[in-house]
Amino acid sequence: RRNIMQMSTAEKQAFVNALDQAKRTVHPDLVICTRRYQEVFGPDGNTPQFENITVYNYFVWSHYYSVSKTYLGPGQTSFGGVDFSHEGPGFVTWHRFHLLQLERDMQDMLGDPTFALPYWNFAIGGSECDICTDDLLGARSSFDMSSISSNSVFSQWRVICESVDDYDTLGTVCNSTETSPIRRNPAGNVARPMVQRLPEPQDVLDCLQLNAFDTPPYYSTSSESFRNTIEGYSAPQGMYDPVIRSLHNLAHLFLNGTGGQTHLSPNDPIFVLLHTFTDAIFDEWLSRHQPGEVVYPEENAPIGHNRRFNMVPFWPPVANAEMFVSAPENLGYSYEVQWPTRAYTLSEIITIAIVAAVLVVAVVGGVIAFAVRARSYRSAEALEPLLGETFRRYSEDHRRLDKSQSV
Repeated sequence: RRNIMQMSTAEKQAFVNALDQAKRTVHPDLVICTRRYQEVFGPDGNTPQFENITVYNYFVWSHYYSVSKTYLGPGQTSFGGVDFSHEGPGFVTWHRFHLLQLERDMQDMLGDPTFALPYWNFAIGGSECDICTDDLLGARSSFDMSSISSNSVFSQWRVICESVDDYDTLGTVCNSTETSPIRRNPAGNVARPMVQRLPEPQDVLDCLQLNAFDTPPYYSTSSESFRNTIEGYSAPQGMYDPVIRSLHNLAHLFLNGTGGQTHLSPNDPIFVLLHTFTDAIFDEWLSRHQPGEVVYPEENAPIGHNRRFNMVPFWPPVANAEMFVSAPENLGYSYEVQWPTRAYTLSEIITIAIVAAVLVVAVVGGVIAFAVRARSYRSAEALEPLLGETFRRYSEDHRRLDKSQSV
């Protein structure tokens, strides 16, 4: 899985075409239920309430279902206290399988087992959506700040699972009916300045340094928790703050539209690229910390989030533990990412400067000593003729003495 901004023009277009094909291709294996269990066989008890759905819309529907409220009956307020895919340890494992299922479905659809979902590195700071261009996920419309340019194929997409009030009051379940266009207005929420900027590279680095995967109460109020931090309910350094939204949450809210509403967000295809990068951070954390399955809570997490619990509504059943593994070795994919590096602290800079200064002094001293020694050697060579002359005279006198003695 690669950074979409580093793909060639042809690769980008192929990915956009594949997404659009998935939006229009009926899923060959799965259907969705459109009524609750009590009504699933229809009014006459003999008309199963199921529908076909496209590959991409199933991706949307499964996310909607995981966060939908529980209908308690006519005239009663639906219960919204259960979220199978957010605000708990299962956030990273649920979305990991969610993406993996889409990737495999698209591989089958394309007949290409090498197809891989790219990612959007949203931790670039600033208030510009760099993938919101017509050759990628769609530029902003010139006529409506919250619409997608008509030059993008995604301006033709329509959302599903929008009728939340009906689901909560009538007990119906989202069907495959498409309704409104995708809405998106990056950095346009002037009422919340905090969500007008994307996360910074340092935020990712800080998050990756957290040692604990999750901490009690294993919820959106956990502190010093990698999971709660990457999800975005804690500051990047790990401290929970009810006001803060960071990383994954901040990227969603930055989009300010369909992508910022939990039950609708996958309707905007940016969701795919946002979550592949979130998954890349998760996989990098696993690689750096090598935590082992034991750190994933076995109990006391919200319903659906414990280690051995199945993730709703995937079929066949998949447990959280099956996704709490290194992707390259166990799931058949890897990421090509250039991770940010940590900036040096002031004390580290001072230490490095002192060491560098000592090395410079040592090198300069060595050069000076060598130069002095070389000069002394040359001076000695300059005296050699005198010494040589003395030795020659001594030798000649010695020879003359030898001759006189012989005479």
